[in-house]
Amino acid sequence: RKGEPEQVVEVLNRYLSLTTECIFANEGMVDKFIGDATMAVYNAPLDQEDYVYKAVKTGLDMVKGARLLQEELKKTTDHTVGFGIGINCGDAVVGNIGTGQRMEYTAIGDTVNTASRLESQAGAGEILISAAVYERLKGRIEATCLGVRKLKGKAEETVIYRVEGLKEEEK
Repeated sequence: RKGEPEQVVEVLNRYLSLTTECIFANEGMVDKFIGDATMAVYNAPLDQEDYVYKAVKTGLDMVKGARLLQEELKKTTDHTVGFGIGINCGDAVVGNIGTGQRMEYTAIGDTVNTASRLESQAGAGEILISAAVYERLKGRIEATCLGVRKLKGKAEETVIYRVEGLKEEEK
């Protein structure tokens, strides 16, 4: 169909704008776009207060924004927007990584890989978090334990939680 690639690019850009706005609103840093995924980093380059909570709040804002964007798209296109979110916390190597020809500020390591694996298991509108995130935020978020899952590239099975929302006093 005529205009199809342009329409795909427009929808993708609107979605990436949504994710970026949610990250910035919660004091995160957009690390990079990986195809149609957005990678965000918190607590770098500067230390942040309550950054794990801010990451989860970002995810919830993205899910809410995606619902609104989906409703809008239904009126003008047959494209849909649905994405899953994975959140982990822990140590990572953060800095300028690359060569003399191309350098980028990014985060790498097992913590980042686990977040990516969580994202790949998340269904549309679903926020999956690691046990480490849950332990830091239990009592402040509503979450359902999904049990133990095997994540690609991980020898150990991982306990995964799905975020349902924030506890009332946090809203």
